[in-house]
Amino acid sequence: MDPSPAAVDPSTLWMLLGGVVLPIWLVAGLLDYAIHARQRIEHSAGPYESALHLLQALEVGVPVLVVLFLEITATSYLILVVAVLAHAWTSWRDTCYATSVRVVGPAEQKAHAVLDAVPWFGLALLAVMHRAVLAPVVGAGATDWSLRLRDVPFPPGVVVTVLVASIASGVLPALWELRRGRHALRARHGSGARRSP
Repeated sequence: MDPSPAAVDPSTLWMLLGGVVLPIWLVAGLLDYAIHARQRIEHSAGPYESALHLLQALEVGVPVLVVLFLEITATSYLILVVAVLAHAWTSWRDTCYATSVRVVGPAEQKAHAVLDAVPWFGLALLAVMHRAVLAPVVGAGATDWSLRLRDVPFPPGVVVTVLVASIASGVLPALWELRRGRHALRARHGSGARRSP
């Protein structure tokens, strides 16, 4: 009898990544933006915090694009790690600034916890799915450092769904929040710009 554990079906892990991990991250982001809108952070934190939110959305967008279009190799995985590290640093700067100018309540703190943890969970899932490719980086064997398009592309419907959901739930709310912050800043400086509702 083979004592080794049964391998997990890669399709199950992909379903977990695309059907659970990504939606949780997008919903947490929408919740975070809804809290910001309710608190009208444009009048306390101004556009600087909103710019950090947009930067975080773009930083985590890099792994989304890599996973959608590139084969996971040592190089593409390194890009993922760098993007997630950049997101973590920007998130830390965001929290430092936000707590210095406004109250960050329990609901927002929980949303931030999810937003910070999910990218790392996604990285871990990808490492498990592609352990045969990534194992030589820290062990013996030839490492694939190439950077190339996916050998088996995702169906167009999957690509469009992920891109539309990511833009609608991450990038557009961040842009709208930044717009409100810039309008509020101009209004405070007496530029005559109309304040957003």
